[in-house]
Order: sequence, then structure tokens, then C-alpha cells
Amino acid sequence: MENLVLNPNGVFKVQPKSSNLNSKFIEANTQEISLEEIRDKHIIPVFLKDNEPVISQVEFVEVVSEVARAHFGIPFTPDANVRVSHPIKGRVYEARNKKANELLDHEKTIYYERMAFMLEIPGISTDVAGNRLNLTVGGVKAYNLDNMNSAKGSNEHFKVFVGFKNTVCTNLCISTDGAKLDLGVKSLDELFKEVRALLAGYDENTHLKQMQVLKDYELSERQFAQILGKGRLYQYLPKLEKSNVPALLINDTQISRVAEHYYSDKNFKRSKSGKIDLWRFYNLMTGAVKSSYIDKFVERELNSFDFTLQVKQALDSGPEGFWYLN
Repeated sequence: MENLVLNPNGVFKVQPKSSNLNSKFIEANTQEISLEEIRDKHIIPVFLKDNEPVISQVEFVEVVSEVARAHFGIPFTPDANVRVSHPIKGRVYEARNKKANELLDHEKTIYYERMAFMLEIPGISTDVAGNRLNLTVGGVKAYNLDNMNSAKGSNEHFKVFVGFKNTVCTNLCISTDGAKLDLGVKSLDELFKEVRALLAGYDENTHLKQMQVLKDYELSERQFAQILGKGRLYQYLPKLEKSNVPALLINDTQISRVAEHYYSDKNFKRSKSGKIDLWRFYNLMTGAVKSSYIDKFVERELNSFDFTLQVKQALDSGPEGFWYLN
């Protein structure tokens, strides 16, 4: 299959297909799984008041896939990359008195509380700073964000995104108009409409231009270190002061990972002069975000982009007005 390459002016050109076997777009406490296994072997949670099933994880992936297929007008068979965490284990009634090591496979039940998936739109890609980016849609379903003590008809919560995957590292690049962080729906029809609205409102050309320009801005080693240091302080600011400072959602462990990879990452480490451009800085952040739990993952991906744009704006207007560089 040939690939369509998206240029900043919206024109597509053909490029030979290449593959990337690294599938870990998120890492922390997750495992890869197939949709078939979820569909055939996992139970579906229910609302406790009426025993009615929630929208299943498989249905969620199928809806997003169908919307993507219709929106981009490209016939393809969805091949979703699915990762899950937080298993909820159980057993059938007949095995209630057995020891755990005596349980037979058909006596065990399981579902995973949290699921994230990513679906690449085949044939649509672009290039930023020599990194190939593939157009991607995906989402998160975390049952811990729902009120399972209610009845069917209560809002069920999803997170959906559209953006690009950096193929050199599988980091995701998501912009504000490409994500819905708290999508509350009551039915599959509502879910379909909301996902369709998200894809219709996403401007990939503007997103691409915003990313392209990041390579033209540089941080000195001192500025980079100051941002990370202030990033640690941000988490402990008094509430009033914190409300006046741009949010940085990565935690201490992730900040440490950014610092480590500033020296060691083969794709995005500092230059010989010690400087680092904002494209590499952004990718160090999104790389660190992959260690987030599933239910916090999309927010931190989006925040990484928004924060990097604010750093760019500060370099344009003068760093004195930007708390992290002041």
C-alpha cells in the first residue's frame, strides 16, 4: 500500500509505505491485548441499580473506527493497538469455594477497568524535523470515571483524540481541538455523533504548522534546567499562586525522565552546545508522559503540547513574564 503524505498546505503526495513495530504509545502498568480477546473472554460491567450493561470497550473502539472510516473516506480494516490495565478478576458461582490455584479457565472471569487504544489512519502521514508522523485517532475508556452505582441512562465517560504519532518513538502529538477529555454520553448514537464532531472540528494543517515551527526555537541549558526546576515547584505552589501559573501536569518522576533523556535520548537529546530546540523538548515531555496511568494519559499528552506552545510564546515576547523562566 502507498502512503499519502500531508504537507502544511494540505496537499497530499504519495510516499512508499514503511512499518514501525514499536507499539507502546503508553507504557505504565499496561499490557497489549487484542479486541478479539476482550470481546470473547471478558465480561461487560453493568450498572448496579438495574443490571444493564455499560457501553463496552469493544463497542467504543468499533464506533471510533467507523467514524474515522467515514470521515477520512478511506476504506480500511481497523487494526487497533489496544492496551489495558487494572484487571478486575472474579469467578463463576459454581467455583465460589475453590482455591485460586484450583480454578479452571472457564470458571474465571475478568475485565480490565481501564483501556486505551490507538488507530492509525492508513496512508496519511507528514514530516516534522525529519520525524515521520502518522495521522492517528484513539481513545480511553476508564470505568473508574463512571458512576456504576446508578442505572442505565447515566452518562458514561470517554476520552477521544485525533492527532499524529511520531513513528521514531511512538510519542503522540495532540492539540486542543483534537481532544475531548470528558465525553459524557448515554448511548452509542450519542458517542458516534460526538466523535464525528471532534474529527470535523480538528484542523490538522494548523496543528502541523504549530509543530513545524517548534524546531526554530531553542532553550539554553540554563533555561531548560530552570523550567524543570520550576516544574517541580509548581506541584507544591499554594492554591492561589498556582491558579496564576500555566499548568504543568507531569509528575516528579516524569520530570526526572525528561532530565535523563536530555542527555541520553538518541532522537531528542541536547545539541553539542547544550541547547535543545522546542520540538525535541516537546518530544522529551511526550515520551515521559507515556509512563502515566491510562486515565491520566490524554490530559498529559495535551498539556505537553499546550505547555510547549506557551514556552514558545515566552521566547517570542520575553521570558520575564513566564513564571517557569522568570
